[in-house]
Amino acid sequence: MKKLNVAIVGAGTVGSTAAYTLLLRNLASKITLVDINEIKCKGEVADLSDVLSFSSASEVKLGTLKDAGQADIAIITSGIPQKPGQTRIELLETNNKIIKNVISEMKPLNPELIIIMVTNPVDIMTYVAQKISGLPKNQIFGSGTLLDTQRLRGLIGQKINVAQQSIHLYTLGEHGDTQFVAWSSGTIAGVPILEFPNLNKIELQKMAQDAKNKAYDIIQCKGSTAFGIASCISAYCQNIIFDTKRITPVSCYLEEFDICMSMPAVLGQEGIEQILIPKLNDEEKKLFKKSADVLKSYIKQLK
Repeated sequence: MKKLNVAIVGAGTVGSTAAYTLLLRNLASKITLVDINEIKCKGEVADLSDVLSFSSASEVKLGTLKDAGQADIAIITSGIPQKPGQTRIELLETNNKIIKNVISEMKPLNPELIIIMVTNPVDIMTYVAQKISGLPKNQIFGSGTLLDTQRLRGLIGQKINVAQQSIHLYTLGEHGDTQFVAWSSGTIAGVPILEFPNLNKIELQKMAQDAKNKAYDIIQCKGSTAFGIASCISAYCQNIIFDTKRITPVSCYLEEFDICMSMPAVLGQEGIEQILIPKLNDEEKKLFKKSADVLKSYIKQLK
């Protein structure tokens, strides 16, 4: 698949870092940056244009929401970010209004547009975008628990001296406080993680908690997260552009619950091509339902 026009709506820390990552990885021929703060956006475009001589991309430009609606991939990071001590759900009311306005102003949408939602709370914002865009649900997904999953794999890898890419394990459900780990289906070289030498359940639960809280720790220290989520965004784009069919956790629509939550999905040029629900034990099924119920309770509050 040819390199495409990627639009990033929201030129804040996450959006501008994502643009930089896409340029360095040569994943777009053109990047369009859109932000309500045109002066800042203009500055980001000028700064990013200095990367072009080190990239295969031909253009970084300032654009409009209408431009973003006609892109091949639109990455939406607009909204107020988390502050120290603030949960993602506390952003709901304000960011719901922002995302509704953004999607409405992007119309008419390219019918083949793929939208990657990053704005928190990402599961609910993905659900909102799917409802109002008019696009097929497989063309809109959220960043979900990919970064949470990678953080957890990294901690386990450090403990047992194994590359995290060789650890097959997913954090699922809400990208937030009710997320859970599918321990029962996790493996390393075919060995169940719960039976792997030098790992015990207490240690694993501590790692899962540390991975879940890492974003809060980073925000407390430096005010925002950027590098990890930007890397996730570029990975999603790579899977779409090169039609990799790679399985990765994304926030996607689950018909059984009428909600968007993170599940492993096959990503390709059509967006989400399959959703694969791993085998869960009884405890994990309860956590899965709890995560869905919490998200649905917040959706009922939306206006």
